[in-house]
Amino acid sequence: MEALQDMSVFNVEETLKHNKSLGQIEKIANLIVYSPVEIDKIVQKWCAIHLKQRNITAEPGHDVSLPCRAGHDGGIDAVEWTRPDLGSEYVYLNRDSHPDPVFQHPFFQNRVDLQDRQMKDGDVSLILKKVTTNDTGTYECRVFQRGTNRRHRAILKSYPIISIIHLEVSPPGQTNITAEPGHDVSLPCRAGHDGDIDAVEWTRPDLDSPKYVLLFRNEQLDPENQHPSFQNRVVLQDGQMKDGDVSLILKKVTTNDTGTYVCRVVQKGRTRRKRANLSSDPISIIYLEVVKPENPAETSELWKLLPLVEVFLVSIVFILCICLYRWRSKPDPDTL
Repeated sequence: MEALQDMSVFNVEETLKHNKSLGQIEKIANLIVYSPVEIDKIVQKWCAIHLKQRNITAEPGHDVSLPCRAGHDGGIDAVEWTRPDLGSEYVYLNRDSHPDPVFQHPFFQNRVDLQDRQMKDGDVSLILKKVTTNDTGTYECRVFQRGTNRRHRAILKSYPIISIIHLEVSPPGQTNITAEPGHDVSLPCRAGHDGDIDAVEWTRPDLDSPKYVLLFRNEQLDPENQHPSFQNRVVLQDGQMKDGDVSLILKKVTTNDTGTYVCRVVQKGRTRRKRANLSSDPISIIYLEVVKPENPAETSELWKLLPLVEVFLVSIVFILCICLYRWRSKPDPDTL
């Protein structure tokens, strides 16, 4: 019996290296009558061999799909998405074809859903809506399928990971704009199309308080906290904010307007828990440089002086030529 067990272990270990079907691995382990703990260890070894972490990058405010696909070995009874750094609470849990929000982390409530609620062809990919930098982390997907051994398993977390996704949410890169004094300048910023806009904030971090260039909330502009240098000089490019356009028009710019401008947006449905003010991730960062052009009048005066300079130089050359001629024409004393 011990020899048979050793041979069975050898067969499973060899199978782990060549078989990419997790369902087949569990079936073999069950046939050999391993304990649930031993099966878990074998399956985790399979995951270590065949699963590779997938990296996804995104910008704040976008929706992101985290891919995960189960096998075709049976119908799906439960799906679990977790993020280990968040503790025991789930990112998303679906049991018996229904989302289970009881143990869901508050940060993900009303922000996640399956890409295909019917889970056709084993697709249990997750849609994470309106991501922020706080969504950066490693996400793990687990699935329980009908026919999989559930003996002595009280929770789904004992099931192996079938997809590992590292999501990196980073603010967009900086855009540079150059303008001349006296002109109107458009600073571009566009929110997503997945919700009405609750608030828009344009700030310039280098300003003394208040740092707001423009603040829109409660369906109107809020001038109370606006920096005095921007009062009556800024307006949204589209007052209706159609298609998420929250670009800013800065009128009659001066060199004092040079600086970095940051655009933030909050859309309806986005969590604002524990936020006393609008402190979401920036969706647009603009560096504006207002540079004085060369003075045409000064340039014109310089061109007027050019003929005089030419006459002066010609005169110098003429005088030098006369002096040289006279020096050469002077008789040599030795010949006298």
